[in-house]
Amino acid sequence: MAYFVLNILITAFLVWFSFHIDKVFQKRNDSLINVVLVLIVHSVVQSIMMLSPLYQNPQFWTLIGKIELMFRFIFMITICFYCIQYPLFKRNIFISFLKFALMIAAVFLVVTKVVSYDVSTVTGITIQTSKISSQFPYTWISMFYNVFLYGLPAFAVLCMLIKPSNHRSPLHRQKMLMNVLAVLVFEIVLLFIKIVSNIIPLFSALTSLAYLAFVAVLYSSLKINILYDAKYIIKKIFEFFIVYIIPAVIVGFGVALVIKQKTINTPLFLIIVLALTVIFLCVSHYLTKLFRRNLSSFSASYEKQFETDLATIDYDAGTEEVTARLNEIFASNIGTTGITVLMDYGADFETAYSSSGKNYRVAIDNQVFDTLLNNNRTIVFKNQLDSKYALALVKDKMLKIFEETNSEVCILLVEGRHILGMIMLESKRLGNVYTDYDYKVFTKLYSYLFLIGYYMHSVANESVVGTVNREIKMSDQIIHSIQENMDFVKNPKVDVGYLMVPAHNIGGEFIDLIRLTDNRHIFVLGGMSGKGITASMSMVILKSIIRTFLGETKDFKELVQKVNAFIRYNLPKGTFFAGVFALMDFNENVMYYINCGVPSLLLYTQAYNNVIEIQGDGRVLGFASNIEKLLKVKKVKLSPGDIIFACTEGLIESHSLRGETFGKDRIQKSIMENLSYPAEKISRFTHQNLLSFTSRELEADITILTIKYLSK
Repeated sequence: MAYFVLNILITAFLVWFSFHIDKVFQKRNDSLINVVLVLIVHSVVQSIMMLSPLYQNPQFWTLIGKIELMFRFIFMITICFYCIQYPLFKRNIFISFLKFALMIAAVFLVVTKVVSYDVSTVTGITIQTSKISSQFPYTWISMFYNVFLYGLPAFAVLCMLIKPSNHRSPLHRQKMLMNVLAVLVFEIVLLFIKIVSNIIPLFSALTSLAYLAFVAVLYSSLKINILYDAKYIIKKIFEFFIVYIIPAVIVGFGVALVIKQKTINTPLFLIIVLALTVIFLCVSHYLTKLFRRNLSSFSASYEKQFETDLATIDYDAGTEEVTARLNEIFASNIGTTGITVLMDYGADFETAYSSSGKNYRVAIDNQVFDTLLNNNRTIVFKNQLDSKYALALVKDKMLKIFEETNSEVCILLVEGRHILGMIMLESKRLGNVYTDYDYKVFTKLYSYLFLIGYYMHSVANESVVGTVNREIKMSDQIIHSIQENMDFVKNPKVDVGYLMVPAHNIGGEFIDLIRLTDNRHIFVLGGMSGKGITASMSMVILKSIIRTFLGETKDFKELVQKVNAFIRYNLPKGTFFAGVFALMDFNENVMYYINCGVPSLLLYTQAYNNVIEIQGDGRVLGFASNIEKLLKVKKVKLSPGDIIFACTEGLIESHSLRGETFGKDRIQKSIMENLSYPAEKISRFTHQNLLSFTSRELEADITILTIKYLSK
């Protein structure tokens, strides 16, 4: 019964595996799915055969056994011809005929030559066939095994090794070697099952494990999209032996030593086996951690240091220093021999920086870049062009770009649908290739690379900003661009005024007014963490993404949740936003708001003729991965004469010469003194009061939003 359960579990896994392959390859690999489907049928029939000891009917079970053998050999024919045809599964009349003829021969021989098929817990699986002839001592079943389990796989390996298309590119050669490895793994597992069957006869009922291992390695081969260097392969083999093989051998010897206990004391035997299994898992886990910690010099895990280096780039140092530092970071962490940054300066991408000192010009091909963006491909490896289906349409043109720039990797710097530029990485030192790990790291840390591109395109490029020095003086341009993108409120019920004053040319604070309908507006006020260019770039990106999310969701709270997730997973590590989101509904005369760590949100009510704080508790965005339970939507009913006043920390925390803070009390007093003025003047008068109070330069950015409700 145990072997019946195990075969059922294998069958269930194979069913799931077939759907998984279909999903991963998006119905573009029917050949492998067909192989798995044949194996599923074989596994089902083998599961049924495990019930034969319970029901005595030799003729029926012999019939079922013949069906199991048929599908076993059909599976071997199918999978071996899959390997022979790989990687180009084009229809070939000769191959199809040979494959079909072998299947017919296998079915015919099994039906006519198998005498009996018996399953027993004592003798295991026994298949009786007649001898081929009196002069030839082998039986038909021996011939079946030699032809289908050994001869045909060997023939498939030979075809893979000599097939020209498998040597067309390094990636094809690597995949071919993986397929050869699949055959070897199959034969090794099959040999292991045969050896164990001499001790535990019915263990041969688990031959599906060998076939499953065959398919699993073939699947891994299909998923490989990056060339692996020798160092990576040696490291993985070494890790596999240390973490899995050695503990497994030790546990195997332990089980062998106590195997006699099975007949003497079965419960004790099961307890010992369970204990050994737990020890195996614990040892494997410990060795995995020990291996990765102590063999760091043998590992390519550079992600943490790479992120730290990118986060510490000083954008105030000037263009030359920033680009030189970027080249140094890639060289020290990844081993690149050079880097080129191309920027969109009109009709072409032109060199903004090149470590080799060469100037490149790449024509802007909208068709190529649209295809990449439509497939969400902002990072392209040269060695992926032969394997990635999404890159097939742009393969030739991307190869031309790689050849023109003498590079191996293209990182597109994308803002919405506009490509600001490209970071091109040259080959690695010692000829090592870019791997899946490199792709994962570049994808995860893409926001850092985008910030560099944004800096070079919008800040450091002298022709764009119209400056001739290397200092960064972009505050006016950034603030102006923010104001221009606002949807100014034209509803007669309210008067909106605001003020944004950066303390050091460039700041990370902003206000955005977003029109949903004539009677519904969203207000956003707040600031990004950090100072200078990094904060301002994060601010511009966030302002843009908020509007993008508004096109996808109509739920106010869900909008803020999405913004939180974007900051946490797409902006540099440690970035956060402190501010407030507000939704004004002029039909209902209410304001819904979510406090995201806004320093001050005040309400003047004409009914009480007083200014009160209404922000309550709030959580900044960007720290928690799931902030849904921490967000609270609050509601304020508005009447004519009411005033909403929001500001950032710079207004509250600014100090006078005597060390006093401006504080909320002075803000409340300023509002009360200027109730009769328009909203914009209330903001400006409050700022003027601050300047008189401090009597010196501003310490931090000042951002104020005033909303004065006029009528119902």
